[in-house]
Amino acid sequence: MAKHLKIVILLCVCRLSFSQTVHGTIVSTETTPLNATVLFKQQLAPEYIKEYTIAKDGTFQKKLQQAYESLLIEVKAAGFYNESITIASPKKDTTYTYNFILIKKKEYTLEEVVVFGKQKRFEIRKDTVSFNVSRYKDGSERKIEEVIRKLPGVELDDQTGEIKYKGKPVETVTLDGDNLFGYNYALGTKNINVDIVEQIEAIDNYTENPLLKGIEQGGKVALNLKLKKEMLDLSGNMDIGSGRFEDGTTALDLNSNALGLTKTYKSFATLAYNNVGINRSPFDYFGFKLNVEQQKERNYFAKKIIPETRFSNVLEDRRANVNNQFFGNYNAIFKPDPKLRIKTNLFFIQDKITANRLLQNDFEINAETFVTSDNTLATKKPQQYRGDLEIKYNTSKTSLLEYTFRVRQENIETPTNVVQNQTEVFATHLDTEDLYVKQRLLFTKKFSERKAFQASLFHSFNGLPQRFSITPSLFDISTEGDVQESEFKNTFLEGRATHLFSGEKDKYSFTYGANASYSPYTSQLSNSNGIVSGNNFDYKQYTIFNTGTYNFNREDWQISPSYSVRFFNQTLDENLEYQAQNSTDFIFEPFLTIKYKLDLISSLTANFGLAQNPNSPKYFFSNPVLIDNRTSIENIPSLELQSVRRYSLSYLQHDLNSQFQLVASIGLRQATGNFFTNQNITENATQITYFFLPQDNTNWNMNTHISKYLPFLESRVKLSSNYTISNFKNVVNNSELRQNSNQFLMNSFVWNTAFDIPINFENTLTYRYSNSKSETQSAFTNASWQNSFEIIAKPNNVWYFIISTDYYVPNTDQSNSQFFFLDATLRHRPTDQKWEASLVLQNLTNENNFVQVQTSDISTTIFRSNLLPRYFSLHLSWNF
Repeated sequence: MAKHLKIVILLCVCRLSFSQTVHGTIVSTETTPLNATVLFKQQLAPEYIKEYTIAKDGTFQKKLQQAYESLLIEVKAAGFYNESITIASPKKDTTYTYNFILIKKKEYTLEEVVVFGKQKRFEIRKDTVSFNVSRYKDGSERKIEEVIRKLPGVELDDQTGEIKYKGKPVETVTLDGDNLFGYNYALGTKNINVDIVEQIEAIDNYTENPLLKGIEQGGKVALNLKLKKEMLDLSGNMDIGSGRFEDGTTALDLNSNALGLTKTYKSFATLAYNNVGINRSPFDYFGFKLNVEQQKERNYFAKKIIPETRFSNVLEDRRANVNNQFFGNYNAIFKPDPKLRIKTNLFFIQDKITANRLLQNDFEINAETFVTSDNTLATKKPQQYRGDLEIKYNTSKTSLLEYTFRVRQENIETPTNVVQNQTEVFATHLDTEDLYVKQRLLFTKKFSERKAFQASLFHSFNGLPQRFSITPSLFDISTEGDVQESEFKNTFLEGRATHLFSGEKDKYSFTYGANASYSPYTSQLSNSNGIVSGNNFDYKQYTIFNTGTYNFNREDWQISPSYSVRFFNQTLDENLEYQAQNSTDFIFEPFLTIKYKLDLISSLTANFGLAQNPNSPKYFFSNPVLIDNRTSIENIPSLELQSVRRYSLSYLQHDLNSQFQLVASIGLRQATGNFFTNQNITENATQITYFFLPQDNTNWNMNTHISKYLPFLESRVKLSSNYTISNFKNVVNNSELRQNSNQFLMNSFVWNTAFDIPINFENTLTYRYSNSKSETQSAFTNASWQNSFEIIAKPNNVWYFIISTDYYVPNTDQSNSQFFFLDATLRHRPTDQKWEASLVLQNLTNENNFVQVQTSDISTTIFRSNLLPRYFSLHLSWNF
């Protein structure tokens, strides 16, 4: 690490001060001119190539771009011995001339030799790295996701399924080159059997549209699952798992997958049911974390004002997700004609998630202390139907017409019983409907190898009505209960055109267009005596925009300035108060990315951006809306814009040959103009008012990820660290505007072995620390750590025995509160058979509840939730 830091500093300081030119000739001992490769290296680090050039017909010339303490020049030609020369302390602005004479290698006639060896771990071809799956398996893996997480340079989010490669989000995961899953690629990675995949290809500069290959701005990455050649037209698997929970109820885990392959058809289908905490869908109803697709489309969604119960905690879903999930999915690509491609995706999910939890807050506000508690028995019952259609038609060899359509109907029913402050008992019921329709028409025309044009029309609609009822009433003891109705809608329409150009070194594009959105909102809080409060407003946005991006490529430098110019109009009509607000702004947003390639395996990247964002419509209703048994929210609407400045600097080193990766980054986000909270908190109720102020909030974020394979230990180690500092302001119980600071640190160390013996292990140690402080109060701190340890025993090729433990200390100040989990799996996989059997034992220590502690600027929160009890199950799998 110190060596590379030294090189970076030398490059930054000396690059403009040193420049040498090296030229010469390369011939054989018979004076025949040779084609050869000339490598330039630091003598102190000869394993790294800094620069190179190609000698053609025996001559070469190279103007060096980097600084060298001692320059090593090495010449290589096929069939000849290598030659080298060293220049100690090369002088600036100096030309060096060298003539190399290479000696031809002797030729020998050998008898035939057969060598048996292991398959290479990976192969590199241009922008693609092909990882051989067999070299990353230890026999415990069942789904391809478990192998992907082991690949060098790959990070995988267990909850959302999002994959990052070399620090970049993966665009999609294709199946033999076909984009079957789109952004919902977790469907494939979570459900495709590892045994049918031969290679996993990591593709840099990925472009889905073949007409834009080489023209579109690069930088996207994708993974491709390359199937084994012996795959049949129809293959798949059926998994049946059945057992007993500690209370005697049945534990079930049923899963089946089918893969269809022909020249004109490719499909993948999943049908699954389980009540053991597994989520095989790409949708997170347990913790409500957005998946990759939802993150990209969230600006088109209507706002959900009344949230459903969130159950997430630091534990894995398989321990805390008390579910009853049925999931079905069908994905297919049809190619009835060489010019026509049709893709369909169908989804159905139904679940029943239950939780018994205690939420206790120890508040310290303005020198006043008090405690609140909610003991809740909640059930969340989501149901979703969804269908996607994509049609691609090549109207000619140089033009492509695409149409995509989606319709989604989601219903979530959430009945809850709450004991508030150990005295008041409430029964609540929330019904949420979510209808989402999206369609897009895109036309691409390729004029030449360097020019293309795209035009698109986009439309979406999202309707989100909610009904929340609570008994008894919070506002009038003479009535049975209260009913809060809330409905947001959002309609979005956009047309845009883009010109794309590619030069010999540079690429640039320009886009212009217009869009409009309409977001009406209505709400009504009522009981049997009448209406308590209500809201009714219409919010509209109109935008005319122009954006441009230019990508300069100059040797080791890549400079990418971009801009956005918008004419932006907002209108807010409050229909109940007969008030209106109108705002028109001319917005200019610049962005700059500078990337410097230090060498073949490392680079520095700097980013700067300025954005001006409108406020979310969820801040525009002015009368109270009840969102749970104790909380109501309201706003003081404002159409002022938020100004956001972003700065970041990152360093990447990715060396596949030594299996080393280092990603380090630091970022700053400064936001001027925010909606702040005025919280009025009592023992029985919380009233939150959001109001806009032209004040600053800042957020620092520092990340480090190091991964290295240690051959002398036959082990891979990973170290990840994330540190954030957030500075923000708020008002609590009519205080003055308070300055607050939150700090959060998480360190994780992973060590897994790859011994060539029957036993291997993996250990993950995670430490978390948080500190919250207000300028008027002392700091709230909390530290916790957890350790996960797994042993994989493989006495032969047919038996596997896996033991795993999880040990948690939620609060280091209360070390007597600890949690220990023990799991075991015994698996039998007969050689050359299509079936497999296993015995699964989960939570053998029978931990029934989990407690975690969180801190904020006003309280310490103790959260306790129930867990899946101890269970065992027998599994039988059959491949066909």
